[in-house]
Amino acid sequence: MDEILLKEIRSNPEEGLLKLMDTYMGLVYTIVRNKLASIYSKEDIEECVSTVFYDFYRQRENIDLSKGSVKSFLAVIAKRRAVDLIRTGTKRIQPADSLDSSPNMAALESSTVDTETKHVLIQSIKDLGVPDSEIFIRKYYFGQSSKIIAKALGIKVNTIDKKISRGLAKLKEALGGVL
Repeated sequence: MDEILLKEIRSNPEEGLLKLMDTYMGLVYTIVRNKLASIYSKEDIEECVSTVFYDFYRQRENIDLSKGSVKSFLAVIAKRRAVDLIRTGTKRIQPADSLDSSPNMAALESSTVDTETKHVLIQSIKDLGVPDSEIFIRKYYFGQSSKIIAKALGIKVNTIDKKISRGLAKLKEALGGVL
């Protein structure tokens, strides 16, 4: 199916892109939404999803299906695009219609608590020191496996796992048992 879809995108871009979007829109939207929902508005998420499909289209001639499926290629692009958007640091909050209405006020309070918790968590991770903080960032922010982290840092895999276990205990204590 991937070969047919890719061939269609190359020969008839408009139809091929529509089929690609029909098939994988849910996957791409879910990946992007999971990364950006707490920071960006629905419109920003949709724009990021559109960018993912545009990036795929731009790279259509370079796609090698022997290295992975269309689905995996789109998933990687989606995750990278979302992380890139977060890294730019341009935080956009969904506009509130009125701060007087209780649902918006509750959302604002929840957002404030989440932001404070994130700051405490980030500071607690920094307090773990090197290499523990780097291990946590690689594991939970970039989603790298213990094996990849171990190779990158020149540490044994079981040492990485032990540092994660001990670090989680320290973070749980620092956050008052919230984890």
